[in-house]
Amino acid sequence: MPRYRFEALTYGGKSERGSVDGENERAIRQQLMAKQLVPVRIELENQWTKQQFWQRLFSEDRPLSRNELAVLTKQFALLVRSGVQIDEALTVLSDESSKPHIKNVLQSVVAELRAGLSLSRAVATQPQTFDPLYQGVVGAAEQSGRMGQVLTQLAEFLEKRQALKQKALGALAYPAMLTAVSFMVILFLMTYVVPQIARVFQSTKQTLPFMTRFILGLSNFLVDWGWLLAIVIAIGIYLGRRALKQTEIRLHFDRFILNLPFLGPLLLGFETARFANTMAMLVAANVPILTALHSARSTLGNEVLKEAIDSTEARLREGSSLSRSLGSQGVFSPILIHLIRSGEASGQLGEMLKYGAENAELEAEQKTKIFTSLLEPVLILFMGLMVLGIVMAVMQPILEMNSGIH
Repeated sequence: MPRYRFEALTYGGKSERGSVDGENERAIRQQLMAKQLVPVRIELENQWTKQQFWQRLFSEDRPLSRNELAVLTKQFALLVRSGVQIDEALTVLSDESSKPHIKNVLQSVVAELRAGLSLSRAVATQPQTFDPLYQGVVGAAEQSGRMGQVLTQLAEFLEKRQALKQKALGALAYPAMLTAVSFMVILFLMTYVVPQIARVFQSTKQTLPFMTRFILGLSNFLVDWGWLLAIVIAIGIYLGRRALKQTEIRLHFDRFILNLPFLGPLLLGFETARFANTMAMLVAANVPILTALHSARSTLGNEVLKEAIDSTEARLREGSSLSRSLGSQGVFSPILIHLIRSGEASGQLGEMLKYGAENAELEAEQKTKIFTSLLEPVLILFMGLMVLGIVMAVMQPILEMNSGIH
């Protein structure tokens, strides 16, 4: 049965949005009228997802960002722990929000709740905002009856996830900016400055050194065929991204990345911290281990680690413990495996996973500082040598001309 999304008005003039299943628009309209809602807009759900990028970017129907979701979840948890009913808490957050897209998402969830759905199923109608991990945690909270406590843990997890991402991006921001500026300076020299000086050399008709001829040839190529080179690079990037969507190629690529010095351990540290944080939050919410592992797997970005989680799940189904199954993969750090083993023995697996996440995050931060402290001078030296080479190649004939005149 197709699913339709709707926009409707209550008899009091309040706008509500949501999605329902029905055979056709007429059936949906009858359902809404039965709930004392006046339909304003009814469309197939897939039609709502075919909006253009720029329309969705500024549309009131766009999903929440991760930062917005973390803040919203924290406020929601506070209201629920204060004894406010779930639908009332979401209504309060919707009314207080000044952003139309947040209002629309919350109103849609409230509409589903008042239609009789549980919270986990209601948020599942907004998959672009609430991912499967979020839906699973909310479902576990419903089963355990500790909605406020679990939502608080979920909010903390979302904040940590964003903070970890910001640290990783922040560490690479300066090297990336340095590389971009250096590239633009070199491109300016090769496509504007060197051609100007080349005209002087042509008028003198002197024999130029090999390095100068090489730089002039490269400059002429960039001026004449730079557009073709840009197209080739763009096509190469496109084909590379397409190739990385194939599991086998992506697996080999990710294994190569993990084996790189400095960068491999750094990425592994961030991935381990993300995995351990996710597991700690899910275990604390009383989610079964196999379900928690499957959900934590979806947060990983490296296919080698995902394959290790798949093997761990298979060994768990055979009756092995989590620490033994995860340790046999030889991917995650021995400290994390030891903490998991201690947690299984003491019955405090959630706490030990949390300690493991904090330890992995601390190690990742330390490795990031070391990596950036080594990368920055290397980049400066490399770019400086390239600029120096261009300048020397241009200046050498000029100096020879001056010495000949004297």
